[in-house]
Amino acid sequence: MIIVLLNKFTSLLRGGQIYGLREKSSMKTMIAFMSMIQKQDTRAYIESLIYCFAAPTIRGLKPGNLINLRRSGDKNIAAIWDAEKEGLLRRFRLSSFTLSARTTADESSVLILVYRKELLVRALFAEESRALLDSLGYGDVSNVESCLERLGERFQCDFPHEIGLFLGYPPKDVEGFIRNRGEDPLLVGCWKVYGNVRKARRTFRRYKQVETSAARALIRRARHTWPHLGERACI
Repeated sequence: MIIVLLNKFTSLLRGGQIYGLREKSSMKTMIAFMSMIQKQDTRAYIESLIYCFAAPTIRGLKPGNLINLRRSGDKNIAAIWDAEKEGLLRRFRLSSFTLSARTTADESSVLILVYRKELLVRALFAEESRALLDSLGYGDVSNVESCLERLGERFQCDFPHEIGLFLGYPPKDVEGFIRNRGEDPLLVGCWKVYGNVRKARRTFRRYKQVETSAARALIRRARHTWPHLGERACI
């Protein structure tokens, strides 16, 4: 009882959610991770971002992750990604699709969807997913490349909320978000939940665990001073 009370009193209220000691530790790890990778060269920075924030996809827990390759003042990200992406994706056993790319006088950025093709096919081919995508003009959902092209087309006009299906969100939650225009969710976490709250909570925790674990692994390796992750990056 004392431990339970202590955890309650030491929890932190933030953004409408309660973060206990474990969550606070995870937050500290991610802050340390982001601070650490700011010192890396551009290639290592990109590799670290993918290793950490695509960890759920690398681990096979979800079909895809959105990664925003961007760093304040870094003009080389788009060029380095274009030159190195084939090797990096092969190392992590991922594929990618570029949703947007932007270059200014001060910096460049690339928004990519990294994915595992076999998991993405499975996610898009689910009956509820097929029905939603068909209503939006996606056609043959077994053709991943065609679906990604359609997603890219819609992304140029507006933010396509069906992208949640590509990221492994439950179709019921994606449909609920669209129908309610993002209002009145039952839970807010990695996405807004309109269906199974208990299952969503478990999923959120699992995603956070693997991301935090990846960040901690990179922090430990940084103490040994490596120029880039190399083959050791594979989980």
